[in-house]
Amino acid sequence: MSRVEAKKKQVGFTEVKEVPSSTILVHCRTVVEKSGFVSTGIMTHVEGDLLEIEISDSNRFVLGENVRLTVYTPAGMYLIPSTIVGKDTGSLMMINPPENQRKFNEKRMFPRVEISKSGKLAAWKRKGAIGIFEEADQLMAIDIKNISLSGIGFTLPDPFRLEEHTELKLELELGSLIACTAKVVRMEKGIGSTYYGAQYVEMEDVKINTLRAFILREQITALSTSKKEANKRTFK
Repeated sequence: MSRVEAKKKQVGFTEVKEVPSSTILVHCRTVVEKSGFVSTGIMTHVEGDLLEIEISDSNRFVLGENVRLTVYTPAGMYLIPSTIVGKDTGSLMMINPPENQRKFNEKRMFPRVEISKSGKLAAWKRKGAIGIFEEADQLMAIDIKNISLSGIGFTLPDPFRLEEHTELKLELELGSLIACTAKVVRMEKGIGSTYYGAQYVEMEDVKINTLRAFILREQITALSTSKKEANKRTFK
């Protein structure tokens, strides 16, 4: 749908149902409202469960505070209930609620964060094996390189080698222990180790929520670090 057609589907700034991408929110004027106070900023970041708004009155808001966002876009106006989960100088980081993410008709992409964490490989089931996992004599250490709500990237030292499509039982040490089943979808030989990309096959709902919270914290940290480094480069 063209922007002209989208405009025809709105009266004033009423919401349109079909929009091409959540990136339509970026660089748009955004009103942030809480009990007894309203301020206006600019949406600067939209990724997965995280929104960021540059706003001069960031010091008037506190972590955990519930707010309502009104985002004025070329396709219409979006009302987003949210919660403040991070603060930086001149900016607020907030939850992008699932109901807002569902308003966009593209396939949902889960943000992948780069991390340096550890975990354990507890068992594996080779391609074609039916219902039987091979238990490790002792839990094998893995180095987690990146993670998302859909999959994980990790390395295993040589000479141990997994095959593509192998199912794995993993224990991820991410502040709290997260157990899951995953399947190898790609591999890349390195020096002294092999990198594996795996997609989750099974994970308990409570563990999914724990993982979501971990990823959100990592996103906030990465975004704050990136801004600080950019500011240092600017003032050199």
